[in-house]
Amino acid sequence: MHAYTVEPLYVKSGQEVIAADFYRPKDVEKPAVILMAHGLAALRQFKLIQYAQRFAKAGYAVVLFDYRYWGGSTGRPRELVNIKAQLEDWQTMISHLQQRKSIDARRMVLWGTSLSGGYVLSLAAQLNNIKAIMVQVPFVDGAESAKLYPLQQLPKALKLSSQDYMGSKVGMTPTTLPVVDPTRLCFLQSPDSYEGYLSIVNPDYYWSGEIPARALFKLIRFRPIQDVRKINVPVLFIAAKADSLIPIESSREAATNIAPFVQYHEWDMKHFEIYHGQWFEKAITTQLEFLHQHVGVS
Repeated sequence: MHAYTVEPLYVKSGQEVIAADFYRPKDVEKPAVILMAHGLAALRQFKLIQYAQRFAKAGYAVVLFDYRYWGGSTGRPRELVNIKAQLEDWQTMISHLQQRKSIDARRMVLWGTSLSGGYVLSLAAQLNNIKAIMVQVPFVDGAESAKLYPLQQLPKALKLSSQDYMGSKVGMTPTTLPVVDPTRLCFLQSPDSYEGYLSIVNPDYYWSGEIPARALFKLIRFRPIQDVRKINVPVLFIAAKADSLIPIESSREAATNIAPFVQYHEWDMKHFEIYHGQWFEKAITTQLEFLHQHVGVS
């Protein structure tokens, strides 16, 4: 067990600033570093701190960041989900960490959950300076996830998404959709998403619960599964059998395409259960075992 410090970290990205927390083990010289960010419309304080703390106690440095437009990071409009910009934020943070002398950037691990799991898979297929990646319930294929959206609601949602996108081109106020809602049109329409998503929200931090609708069209077209055959670093992939947002068949196909580099786990849980209780403990244990095997503390 290692003692650690947590320091604020601010990284310039164009005209904006990315806010992060830097977890540093006190007694490990030049530790390996794990770079982490959240999924759709979430802040770094939404259950990711518990992962970062456990990694730091195990002797790994951790950088946990908010995307531009979110949380402590700057950018307007607030609470915008822009896939291209968020992938750029990952690249910015990777480049920053490669310059830091206090960590061993040659042992950098990318960690993603849900949408950020999709980002990490995409990045691992492009980059050659990553030691390993860990993804849990990752978003692997927007086209397949769209098939789980209620068919009668999809045309209306896509119309709003298109209207918001066109409006953004002429400076109009964003048209938003709730992330989750039990009765209204929203981004995550599955029956367990409302309670599941709210179970990770930290009420101590501002979160409106709505995001510009333009993101929906882009999400459907985001398909990390098309690139994963290019991955050639160790991958830990944890999928949920009862996932109502990511078809388990898509996860299985993605894992098959990553072979032989993937260590694939499929657990009998729902999408949001991995942040809680026994599934969180199982995830942390599995992730630490993977880290010790492929990265190591010293």
